[in-house]
Amino acid sequence: MIYFVRHGQTDDNVKEIYTGWLETPLNSKGFEQAKETAIDLKDKHFDICYCSPLIRAKQTLDEILKYHKGLKVVFDDRLKERDYGEITGKSASEVVKFNRWNDNEVSPYKIESISHLYDRLAAFYDEILEKEKGKNILIVAHSGVSRVSYAYFNSKPADNDYSNLSIGNAKCVKFEN
Repeated sequence: MIYFVRHGQTDDNVKEIYTGWLETPLNSKGFEQAKETAIDLKDKHFDICYCSPLIRAKQTLDEILKYHKGLKVVFDDRLKERDYGEITGKSASEVVKFNRWNDNEVSPYKIESISHLYDRLAAFYDEILEKEKGKNILIVAHSGVSRVSYAYFNSKPADNDYSNLSIGNAKCVKFEN
């Protein structure tokens, strides 16, 4: 079973900033959310954890690890959030013409396409599902990664619109492996 946890809230989440690969820490609410999720998961058994190397994911994981001491953690760049290119750090209101969840192969802003993000994560999942067959796997990552992960385990949206597939901050969803 795969347990996918999105990181807790950041100030950029509140401000609807395209954070991408920026190192944005959790805010106080994000830490509280991470603590609640850690308590919810304290009685679950995990064989291994894969985590984004970005600070907000690491901070969320640190709360979970308080109840899972000794859990092997692998930080994997493929779990980083979508690269927002030139709009990284800008608010949604500043970039009104950009629809971030419909694929745009040729982006004027050098944004990672959904297709590339999907391929990046499919390679990750194909690898770990073979390597960690039958194990309980904890993954801590980001909203964009959660959207594409949902599509990987269920099916891609027919209209290629991933906007309705996100999970909330510090929420956990399960995927059958």
